[in-house]
Amino acid sequence: MTTQSGERESLAYLPDYVDQRHAHAADAGLVLEKQTRKQAVLSSWYTGSEAQFRAARLVRIPAGFEFPMRVGGRKLYSLTVFCPAAPRAELKCTIAKIGEDRYRLAIVNETMPASWRLLGARIEVYKYCDLKEGANTGPATVYLGPLPALQAAGIAPPEAEHAVQRDMGEKRVCLWQSQALESGGRHRFVVHHEAEAKASAQDEERGRSNFKNPEQYQDWLLEVIAASIGMIRRQLRAKTKRRYIYTVPTRTMKELESHFARIRKTIARSEILVEKEDVRAEEQRAALRTAALVAMRDADFQRFLGKAVTPNGKKR
Repeated sequence: MTTQSGERESLAYLPDYVDQRHAHAADAGLVLEKQTRKQAVLSSWYTGSEAQFRAARLVRIPAGFEFPMRVGGRKLYSLTVFCPAAPRAELKCTIAKIGEDRYRLAIVNETMPASWRLLGARIEVYKYCDLKEGANTGPATVYLGPLPALQAAGIAPPEAEHAVQRDMGEKRVCLWQSQALESGGRHRFVVHHEAEAKASAQDEERGRSNFKNPEQYQDWLLEVIAASIGMIRRQLRAKTKRRYIYTVPTRTMKELESHFARIRKTIARSEILVEKEDVRAEEQRAALRTAALVAMRDADFQRFLGKAVTPNGKKR
């Protein structure tokens, strides 16, 4: 499908690189013996002769690699295939000898993306619900493309070019990883969203620490809402050629201000409880202040705020 931004998103069952892998196997005479998928994990088994595997473009065979000598013998994680979810986009797989000059390549537990698309003509985007890599785990987005293109698109920061790629087994959690791929001059840039969210939360906490006390922070939030309501009212007064730019029903404004009043009452109740309670006061106060923040993010509040700032398109 084609979106307004010119990006293409695939709705197929498997990503394009898996289909390309099958095509490379067929070109070399290999047989896809079995393929299973359980939720977000794909496993595939290919069979063929040593010559066919060496000629196939789907698997990377190191120089000087020797295939298993006896039937039943195997070499664990000795070969690699392309996989965006794996470090450096190389998934390790096992090859075993199953007969006279017959071998089976096992590509197991390959994490499949939840969605994938092309960004422009040079960047591939893969989104994962749960990607485990080193100390990082959770939702992540993998970008594959030339580093200049990733930087020009605002995906990779300037320091990604000089970032040192450390061992994946390290215990340090990072916001992103940049890895140069061995072929094609491309980079694998991974954004770990859970780590990014935690960093944002820490930044927010640091922002709160700039206030002398929690009350000052809550008052600042109320001022932001009040300023937003004032901004909406000023937009209502803006006219061009005797027509209003924005048309907002009076009822919408009243309900919007009722949300604002409800937030004020919630915080006021928390202040009264603080004065009357002793040991449990702080816990109740924190709970009520949390409720106030929830009220600010209330779906109805957001809906009416969205109506207030969105042009209606009707002439008045």
